[in-house]
Amino acid sequence: MAVGREPDIAAALSAGGVPLEPLLQGVQCLLARQGRELTVEGLRYRAPLDHGRLAPESLPELLARLDVAARLVELSLEDICPSLLPCLLLLNDGHTFVLIGKLDGQYDVVCPLTGGTQTLAPEKLAALYAGRSLFAHARSLQQSRVDGYGRESHGHWFWSRVRSHWKQFAEVALASLFAAVLAVGTALFAMQVYDRVVPTQAEETLWALAIGVFLAIGLECILRGLRAQLIETSGKRLDLALSRQLFEQAVSLKLSARPGSAGAFASQVRDFDSVREFFTAGTLGAFGDLPFTLLFLGLIALIGGPVVWVPVAAMVAIIVPSILAQPVVARRAREGMREAAVRNAVLLEAVDHLETVKSTRAEGRSLRLWQQISAEQAGRAVSGRHLDTWLAGWAAAMQQCAYAGTIIAGVYLIFDGTLTVGGLIACSILSSRALSPATQVSRLLGRWQQVRVALEGLEDLMQRPIEREPQRQYVALSTTRGAFMLRAVRWQYQPDMSPALTLEKWDIGSGERWALLGSNGAGKSTLLRLLAGLYDPTAGSVRLDNLELAQVDSADKRRLISYLPQDVALFHGTLRDNLTLDGGAYDDHQLLEALDRAGLGGFVRAHPLGLDLFLPGNQSLSGGQRQCVGLARLFLQDAPIVLMDEPTAALDQQAEAAVIGQLKDWLADRTLVIATHKRALLELVSHALVLGQGGALLQGTIDSVNERLEQAHRASAAPTTVRGVSR
Repeated sequence: MAVGREPDIAAALSAGGVPLEPLLQGVQCLLARQGRELTVEGLRYRAPLDHGRLAPESLPELLARLDVAARLVELSLEDICPSLLPCLLLLNDGHTFVLIGKLDGQYDVVCPLTGGTQTLAPEKLAALYAGRSLFAHARSLQQSRVDGYGRESHGHWFWSRVRSHWKQFAEVALASLFAAVLAVGTALFAMQVYDRVVPTQAEETLWALAIGVFLAIGLECILRGLRAQLIETSGKRLDLALSRQLFEQAVSLKLSARPGSAGAFASQVRDFDSVREFFTAGTLGAFGDLPFTLLFLGLIALIGGPVVWVPVAAMVAIIVPSILAQPVVARRAREGMREAAVRNAVLLEAVDHLETVKSTRAEGRSLRLWQQISAEQAGRAVSGRHLDTWLAGWAAAMQQCAYAGTIIAGVYLIFDGTLTVGGLIACSILSSRALSPATQVSRLLGRWQQVRVALEGLEDLMQRPIEREPQRQYVALSTTRGAFMLRAVRWQYQPDMSPALTLEKWDIGSGERWALLGSNGAGKSTLLRLLAGLYDPTAGSVRLDNLELAQVDSADKRRLISYLPQDVALFHGTLRDNLTLDGGAYDDHQLLEALDRAGLGGFVRAHPLGLDLFLPGNQSLSGGQRQCVGLARLFLQDAPIVLMDEPTAALDQQAEAAVIGQLKDWLADRTLVIATHKRALLELVSHALVLGQGGALLQGTIDSVNERLEQAHRASAAPTTVRGVSR
């Protein structure tokens, strides 16, 4: 019998209490049954949502990011094995049940919507069931300890993915083997014709052999086509999996671990194209043909005996120079990719800051840098092509020499009576077949060097620290009082640099409103990022509700803490897209209401396109309008903790006054920390912290801090680092 509450589940579903993401609520309930506590927002933060909706087919991918193995299968209720429970049942109306028991023809289910457990008859559950179930298995911490720590337990990010496609690669190898065996048919056909058909003029035998060789050629062509299709299919799957993993790693990086140059970083990720090209039919197929060279050499030895040493010597002569040239090829590949990264960084920097380039007359400097890097890259490319051309020419020459050498050696064996003319023809054909893969060794090894260098750069990306380690089980924080406690906090940009911020003690009570004051570079923005969880302190403790902030799931931090940066970024898309970056299912009324509060509602309502206004990037709106978009995002998030960095710096006095008026009411019962140089914003706060000289100079109520600042100014003794408020 099921235990617990037994609400009327069907009534609950028909009452209109439909959750925003029923799939996520079901997944949360399923994981909770396996000891993995996550909030719906924690799942939503990682889910590929489209306007608040999640396709069921995306659930296994979502759970894989949480170190949970999952499969979505079509299965009847009768075929569900009790030993695999619990599982998630997808219902016809888009909701879910968690099936936890199956006994005596009855089904025990949990409704994520109500949290209650109920026993349902088979016919009642079958009427609701959509025919698909999600089975998931969460790894326990004990399993993680056995397997190792962190991402290592999953294997190497690249090679483990490649190994997971071993079945497809085995099929490719099998197709290559049969294709190589069929390729022998041409040589055997020539040998039989010259040795058996021509001397006896056996026309029937000729056509019988011809039919056989044409069939072999046709089958070989089909097999090579199938092999190419297998390689392309597996390569596409591998490409999609690795591309998703790389991008997920890039956006999961800790803010302190992001690369210094966006252009160089983009070029580094773009080097993955060389890895993608490696897993194509042309490259991987050529590598696959190399082992079957031994098959052709074995047949030459069987037919012509010592003649085999001619193609063997030619093969050594082809491969050895290519191997000796690899250090040079590797060095040039590494330098070429480095120069490409610098070149891309210069281009992106010039285009992104085109206004500054023009206003400061920096066109000449940018052009000089571009020409210098392009000249170096072009020179290196020319020398690299010279080496490739020489190696390719050498390989072609050796192949021709091998053909001539095979004929010469075969003629002497014919003189001795140990080889027939047909055997000589067959050996010459097989010699060309055997050397064909070897002539591509230089190109293949050069391609491999590019892959190696690209993997070295991508390895640096994959080893950078990320916000959420997959093996850790973070605290799921559903609500917060908004109280912070900071103790002995130190933060520095680099280990060998002096601390950029030092704060011995700072307490923020629930619902308190603080202003961060201080001169430029005093550490106000850094402190806001520490409170938002975007930075981890180098030393010391940052606690939220007496819980170390680093323990809280990053998704819950983003949900509970709204952070408005100094520079608001706009993304390529419509205004609606820029307001719903979190994938939330906001209706137009909510969006317009948020824009009204932010002071941009009048502009949007009067524009013909309204929310569909296309924004190609940051330059599409003024600085003040971008700040209004950032404020609108803040209002939509509706978090209990609000952190703002110069929120009205680009607004005129009238717009600033309107925004402050809206914030006064909206900030009720919320914790606020605002970094500002403007006195008008001090109306919103009750306390102030003055930063300077890398630490805290003053803290207390806004009246006491203002009084001490006024006294310092009147005495003309205030240090320059305290001048943080415009007068």
